[in-house]
Amino acid sequence: MLLGLAFWLRSESSQRRLFHADEGVQSYQAWRLIESGEYRYDASEHHGPLLYYMAKWMAPFLEDESGTLSDAGMRRVPMLFSMAMLFMGLYFFRRYGGGAALLWGLVFASAPLSVIYGSYFVQEAMLSCFTLGFLLAVYRYWLGPSWWGAAAVGSALGLMHVTKETAVLHVAAICVAGVLVVWIRKQGGQLKPAPFLKHVGFAGGIALALHCVFFSSFFENPKGMLDGFAAFFNYAERSQGQGHEKPLLYYLGLFLPQRLEGVRWGEVAFLVAAVWGGFRSLWKMKADGFAAFVFLSGLGMFLLYSIIPYKNPWLLLTPYCLLAYTAALGGVELFRLGIWEGAQLRRWSFFAAGMGALLFLCFELRSNLQKAVFSYPSATRNPYLYMHTTPRYAKLLERARSVDEREEISIYSPDAAWPLPWHLRSRERVGYWTDLASYRPGGIDLIDTRLLEGQEELVNDGGFWELHGLRPNTLLALRASDGIAEEWIQANAKD
Repeated sequence: MLLGLAFWLRSESSQRRLFHADEGVQSYQAWRLIESGEYRYDASEHHGPLLYYMAKWMAPFLEDESGTLSDAGMRRVPMLFSMAMLFMGLYFFRRYGGGAALLWGLVFASAPLSVIYGSYFVQEAMLSCFTLGFLLAVYRYWLGPSWWGAAAVGSALGLMHVTKETAVLHVAAICVAGVLVVWIRKQGGQLKPAPFLKHVGFAGGIALALHCVFFSSFFENPKGMLDGFAAFFNYAERSQGQGHEKPLLYYLGLFLPQRLEGVRWGEVAFLVAAVWGGFRSLWKMKADGFAAFVFLSGLGMFLLYSIIPYKNPWLLLTPYCLLAYTAALGGVELFRLGIWEGAQLRRWSFFAAGMGALLFLCFELRSNLQKAVFSYPSATRNPYLYMHTTPRYAKLLERARSVDEREEISIYSPDAAWPLPWHLRSRERVGYWTDLASYRPGGIDLIDTRLLEGQEELVNDGGFWELHGLRPNTLLALRASDGIAEEWIQANAKD
């Protein structure tokens, strides 16, 4: 049932939400690989290669009725990994308590953050899936070291690495959490130095092999192997913000009550349950190291991403999913105390608190889900979105696609006005410029209004002009030739 609910919600989100600029960039890279069969890793852009190869291997399932790659089709790639993560979590978490596993599954299946970015064609859903796999593999290896366990750790680590460079933050948080749990519990596990070192070398060899295969484009570009390591330095510099700086408490603010353009948001029930669950997992660490391991891993990632100046909501996906398990444990713990606590009054108090928390959490999930996925899927008042494509973009795209293929479309924008290059990829007569130095009127001209400052004579030429939103604080001015404008006016008159 949870798998069905999760699939339906992600499908709805995929259909209702316009393509983000980053989705357009990533889809364009995948399309080039699918069309040409060639790929070269760029250490300064686009992240790891695995997303593009997955799109290539799944290409027949990403096409619409006309046989063309579609927005909804591309989003089936992250949906696959989001669903795989849900299945994996339900399967493994149930070993440590069926109630907590089911409650975690409910939260992960229906929380706005996991629904939206579980159907977003960026690397985050894949990275989250492999991170959970790495965490579970590390813990299982700790309980019973083996060559198979080392292979699972190395495979998950390698897949994380070839997905996105920020995997290093996830690995660091998980390793620190593991060391803390071992140190506090004062249990050395079953590790012996000599076999452990062999297993580490084996796991590292698997991760390195995956690195070499994917970053070299299956050995067609040997330089990519070095570029895969050089990327860490480039992204360390980009982490300082580059225009995407946010306050230290930005991620915490997503959970706190807030009002955006008249709409109330907040995940107070989730936050309280996670805090309570985290407290209980630390308190009971001697008896249950797994719960504390998951909590400290999620908390470590949350703190790392909060410290880094560069922030956007989808970076929170992995720590959110891990902390959701902690929140589920917190809710189940209240019910457990309500059953086993000695005094009858205390039992009823805990049971009532657990029931109230569960109802509040379900109400909060449903309310946020309704607003984030169904009512405001692409609106600026949706706090789970970041610089998202505005609804007005659909009209702009309709205009561009309505003209004859022989007409020229010229786009003047400092950043290529993504996702337009993705949506106009099949047209041959499309040009892109970063300034207006070589501007001349054509069939359709799309000009970023930032370039029009001091160029008032252009918009006063008596031609047909429209303003279209691209994303928050970014507008495109559309200028059409007299012939095209006349066709649009006549079409509107007929309607």
